[in-house]
Parts: sequence; structure tokens; C-alpha cells
Amino acid sequence: MKNFFFVLLLTLVPSVSSAQIREAKTPAENVALKKLWIVSELQALNVRANGLEGPLARATAKTEIADAAWDLDEDWAKLLLAEAYEFTFPLEKEQSEARYSPVGTAPAFPATIDRERRTVRQRVLRIAVRDGVFAEHLVKQAAERLGKLAEHNEYAALAGQAFDDGNNDAATEYILKAIDADPTQITAESVILDIAVKNRALADQLTLQYLERLRVFPLATGNQSTMRVHLALHQLIYNLDFQRRQIAPPGPAVMKAYVAYMIESLGLLEQREPGSLLRSRALLLSIWQPLRQYAPELTSAFLTLERLSQAPGEEASLPTNGRSAEVAQKTYEKRLAESLDSDRPDAMMIQSAISRGDFEKARKLIEKLPDSKLKTDFQETANMREAISFTTSGNLFEAGRLAERLRKAVSVLLVYPLIIQKCAAAKDKMCATTSAYQAMKQLKTADTTLSASPAGIPLSAVSSNKEIDPVLLSLGKLAKAVRPVNETLALEILNETVKAANQSEIETNMGRTGFEMDIFKMLAPLNEQPLRQAAGELKDPLRQIVALAAINQWKAEELGTKAKH
Repeated sequence: MKNFFFVLLLTLVPSVSSAQIREAKTPAENVALKKLWIVSELQALNVRANGLEGPLARATAKTEIADAAWDLDEDWAKLLLAEAYEFTFPLEKEQSEARYSPVGTAPAFPATIDRERRTVRQRVLRIAVRDGVFAEHLVKQAAERLGKLAEHNEYAALAGQAFDDGNNDAATEYILKAIDADPTQITAESVILDIAVKNRALADQLTLQYLERLRVFPLATGNQSTMRVHLALHQLIYNLDFQRRQIAPPGPAVMKAYVAYMIESLGLLEQREPGSLLRSRALLLSIWQPLRQYAPELTSAFLTLERLSQAPGEEASLPTNGRSAEVAQKTYEKRLAESLDSDRPDAMMIQSAISRGDFEKARKLIEKLPDSKLKTDFQETANMREAISFTTSGNLFEAGRLAERLRKAVSVLLVYPLIIQKCAAAKDKMCATTSAYQAMKQLKTADTTLSASPAGIPLSAVSSNKEIDPVLLSLGKLAKAVRPVNETLALEILNETVKAANQSEIETNMGRTGFEMDIFKMLAPLNEQPLRQAAGELKDPLRQIVALAAINQWKAEELGTKAKH
């Protein structure tokens, strides 16, 4: 019976029609025929997917079809996912190079094609994790063909999805498997930080096990594993979250284990690589205060390393009385005052002021700059960051006032959906509606360029406008954000999203659609027919297949819900 709908499809679909569905005599028969009809549509979409240009486009289409088909015919969905996963692997030559890289190897900056392959693989795994055995089978394929780095990344992806699904046991198992594959890679650490946002206790448990596993792996500067691990731990312990989420600090057991690991790790590295402590003095000193609070019994071991970290003739001193943060603040304030008094403000000082949320003084420094791209970029950054800060604190009036000054589509993307979500959460329809219309207005004339490549980062490692269209992505997010309070406007924005997609330069043959794929599923309950019409107006076949698959997924879930009642 597991393949019931698939078998019926092969034998009966030619004679199935909407009229027959209407003629069903019982509710159960009605649901069964409607499910069969959905499967037939998904089968037709799969035929179209086979004709798409580019293996990643075919992989993306099949993945979304599989997502829609999972509850109707799980075996067929798994076949689609396995086929999609296969499409993501590079040629054998590239596979062999990755396959035999030793554990601890520094990962290379990924080329565009590698980023897209990984994105599709992780999307496959987010669906496959519904069956742990099947998901493990896919990860083992990646490990056998692409080596330990891929195994680490794939297990970390499974862990993130398992946690999102509420399965903490599976998340723990996958995180530990990711660490065991290669403890020096940082994807698992970023997942633990994500977990810490919602479940500090579980994150602490995982951090302790992470530290235990690191203890048996020798770090080295040559493969950059020392730098990766120490920076990753520093981020994890001190909650250095680039998304600026509110995260509770680790518990005392984690802090004590971290201090012990750092002393042990830096000491062993000095034995293997004499002189390494000279380069790591700042890192060593950073654990002095937590050591005094959580692990004073390690003071002697710390002081031994501290003496070795001193340069010849250096007058060294330890941070005292927990005043390091106060000293850093005073140093910042002194440099800021000097910059404010200068006719040539320091760009690094402006960036530091913005990062600290010191927006008033940052703006004073920005005004001292001559008219230039640097000045307008700083003004944009300050407006964006302060608008986000006001949104987080609930001051939506000031957030909206600053948001209206934004000129870049990327900034609109980062700010307006947050404002609208806050409005929707407060059930303030007027606020959400006004903000959405204002965002759409600004997007029509917005600068669509993306951020420049940071110094030292290859251009190939930074996304281009052929990979990300900030206008298209913004419209999709706006529609989803406003939907809870203004369904009519959500559909209006969806139509604008379709128009933007048809004009976008996104390379869909690489498996990109340019918008979040669940938008059609989220909006389908409002009115299925306009959604189908909008999907049909998408000119690109991949986008059209993905949109129709999403609508069918909603229909399948609706039928499943009705069948339970």
C-alpha cells in the first residue's frame, strides 16, 4: 500500500478527471481521488523538470516536487530527492580532490557553482530528514564522494533542520556526527549558536561535547585549524552573533570547560610549534577574567603560558579587576573624541560607532566627510542599522522615518520586512499596509547593486546580481510579512513579485528562483485560482514548476488535515 497513489496514477490517471472527483460517493473516496489528482499534476511537473536546462535547475525542481509529494507517495518522493542529490555532485576529478583531503584541511573559498550545489543539497536534506535512515544514506554518499568537509556540512544541515522540527535528540546526534567528521570546521558551531537562541541548555550540552571532541584533535597553524577553532569558540562562548539576536550567556560549566580547553590547546600548540604563544598572547589574555571567575584552580597553568607569551623586554600586565571592558570603552571614547575634533574623520571610527549603536556621533563624523560614495554608503549603513535598532525596541515610528531614507534595495530587504512583521504581530493593519506600500515605492527606484567584495576575499566567493536580486527577494518577503493582516495586499505584492521575476537577471539554470519558494504555498489558502494564474504568468519554467509544486503541497496538506477529521 505504500505505493498506492503511484500505482493508481500509472493505471488510472488517463481516465481521472475533475468530473469523476465530483462524482465520488463518500468523503474517503473524494479525498483519495483528489490526492490522486495532485499526484498526477506533480508527475506532469516532473516530466517538465526533466527538460530543464542545467542539472541544478532539474535538481531544484525535483526537490520541490518531492516536498509536495512526500505525504502522498513517500517512496516516489525519495526517488526524486535521490535523483536531485545526484545532480549536485561535481565531475569525478573534482570529487577525488575533495575526497582525499585530510581532516583539518582549510576549506577553499567556494566558487559560485559550489555554493549553489551546496544550497540544493541542503534543501534536499531538509526534506529527507523526515526519514532519518534515508537522510543518513544521502549524507554517506556525500562523504564517500566529497570527503569529510562535506560530511561535516551535511550533518550540520540535518542538525539545524531537526532542531527546527523540534527533534532535539536527532539534532544532538547530527551535531556530534558533524563534529566527529571534522571538528575543525565551523558549520556545526554556527548551528549550536542558532540553537542557543531558543534553547540555552541544549546549546550548553552540545558545547561541552564539542570541547571534549576537540581535545583529542591536534590543531596546527599550517592548515589554519588553530585560527578556525579558536575564533569559532570565541564566537560561541561570547555569543558574537552577526544577526544580533538575543542569546543568553553560557552556563558556568561551559565557561570552565572553555577556559580549561584554551589553556590546554595553547599549551600543546606551543610544544608542537614553539613561539606560537607570542602570536596568541591577546587570545590567551582574553580568558584571564573568565578563568578568575570560573576556574581559579587553573591560575598556575595560565601564568606559565602567560610568561611564555611575553615578547623579550616587554612590560607585560594582566587585565585587572574585570575592568577590561571599561578600559576598552574609555579607549573608544578617547579615539571618538579625537575623530570628532579632526577635520578628517577616521572611516574605521565611523564603522566602530555604527557597530556600537552610537548613531548620533557616527552621523556627526559622517557629515565631516567630503561628498563621495564613501559618505553616502556610511549614511545608508547608519540609517539601516538604526532603523533595525528602533524596530527591535518597538519604536516603529522612528524606524519607519529612517527606513524612508534608504536608497539601496539590500537595505530595504533587511529593514522593511522586520517593520511589517512587528506591525503584524501587534495586529496593526494600517502600520503594516503603509510600510509595505512605502517599501514597494522605494524598490521601484532603489539601487540594486550588492555589497562590494571585502578586501582579501575573491570575487568568486561573493554573490553577484545573477545570484541575488534584492528587489525580487524583497517583494517576496514583503508579501509573506503582510499576509497575516492584509491578504489582499499580499496577493497584490505577489503579482509584483511575478513581474519582477520575469525581468530579473537571476540565472535560473543554476537552480535559483530568486524568491523564497514557500511564498506560493503560504498565499494559496487565500485564493488558489489567482495563485495558479500568477504561477502561470512566470515566464521561466523552473519558477513556474516550483510555484505550482508549492500550491500542490498546500493542497496535499489540506487534504491530509481534512482526512483526520
